[in-house]
Amino acid sequence: MQQYAKIDTPEIVSTLFNKPAEPLADCPENAEDVEFVMEDQIRLLCRLYPVGKEAPTLLFFPTGRQSINKYNAIAKNYVQYGINLLVVSYRGCGRSEGNAGIGSMIGDLPFILRKTVNQLQEKKFKGPLFVMGESVGSAFAIEAAHVCFDDIKGVIIESGFCDTIPFLIGSGLDISKIGISETDGFNNKDKIENIKLPTLILHGARDTVVVPAQAETLQASSGARNKQFFIIPGAEHDTVVKIGGALYFQTIKTFIDTVSGVNTWRQRRRGIKK
Repeated sequence: MQQYAKIDTPEIVSTLFNKPAEPLADCPENAEDVEFVMEDQIRLLCRLYPVGKEAPTLLFFPTGRQSINKYNAIAKNYVQYGINLLVVSYRGCGRSEGNAGIGSMIGDLPFILRKTVNQLQEKKFKGPLFVMGESVGSAFAIEAAHVCFDDIKGVIIESGFCDTIPFLIGSGLDISKIGISETDGFNNKDKIENIKLPTLILHGARDTVVVPAQAETLQASSGARNKQFFIIPGAEHDTVVKIGGALYFQTIKTFIDTVSGVNTWRQRRRGIKK
C-alpha cells in the first residue's frame, strides 16, 4: 500500500521480518496447517491449534523475528486454558509465498479476517474471535480491529508500540539515514483511539526495544471503555511469555472469559443462588 511506502523499504522489512535460521518444523499432531489465498493468489500457510468448537479463537499476529516453531510449544498453554490459537504467517515467512512487506500485510488483513471467519464457520467453530499481536504484529492486530471490528470481540497487545520511529530505532535501525518521520509510520495512536473493543495490553518492564512508556501511551489513547494494562516485572521485549508464565496465560484467559460473558459477576451470583 502506497501509504506505507516510506517504511516499506528493504532495510526496514529485513530488520522487522528476519527469516529464522532453523527450518520450519512439521505440523504437530494436534494442530493443522491452514492455507489462506490472498487476492493476488499468494498463499499464506498459517497454523491452527484447536481445542474445541465452542471455545474462543485467538487470531495471533506474531513478531516477524520468530519462526512459527516457537508457537508449537506456546500453543499448548492456550489449549490448556481452553483457547483455540490460529497463528498467522506473513508473506515470505515459513512456507508462505511472496515477499515480506508492511504494505502487503496491511492490505492482506481484510482477506485474512474474512478467510478466518469462513474457516471457523466451515469447521463449525462457534466461539468468539479475538485478535492479538506481538511486537510488529501488534500493529497488524490494531489495524485488523480498526477496519474489521464487526467480526472481533476484543484485542490483545503484547510488546506493542504507540509511535513507529522509536520502535524502529529500538529495533536497531538508523533512522537518520532512512529519512522518514512519524507521519510515515503505522499511526497506532490514532487507530487505537477509534477502537472501542475491549482491549488488553501486556508489556515487559525491562523492554528496551519498546520502552514501557510507549505501551502506557497506547493504553491511555485506547478508545475502549473496557481496557486493561499489565506490566510484567523483569520481562524484556521477547520474554514476556517466558517471564510471565502461568500468570500471563491466566490474564489472557480471564480477559477473554470476561469479554465473552463467561464467569461474569452475574453468572457467579446466579450459581450461588442455585
